[in-house]
Amino acid sequence: MTTPVRLQLSRRKGFDLRALSELINGREAMHVGRPGRWGNPFVVGKHGDASDCVDLYKALLAGLLRVGAGPDIEALGRTRRFVAENVHELRGKNLACWCRPGAPCHADVLLQVANRPLRDEVR
Repeated sequence: MTTPVRLQLSRRKGFDLRALSELINGREAMHVGRPGRWGNPFVVGKHGDASDCVDLYKALLAGLLRVGAGPDIEALGRTRRFVAENVHELRGKNLACWCRPGAPCHADVLLQVANRPLRDEVR
């Protein structure tokens, strides 16, 4: 079975995420960019460069951010809870964001979290 991948969204006329995902590996795709609940709350230029923002997102999901570290603290808590409670919805799916292929992207973090081995599978 093929591994889920990150896809780049496009505003180009005729762009079809479903068709692109089918062509790439036949998996269903989910939009995880902004705007949306899955979007990275850390903004390039406001909270650092793309790599910084991905690192902050990783730290957020890992529970490593300290109070006062970034955007609205309550919103960060909601984001972390939302991902923790709903990440199963992303398992096995391609994830689509606006970031260019090869560039740092929070969708890569979500791919890792969503597709890590389940506890039952770990021996």
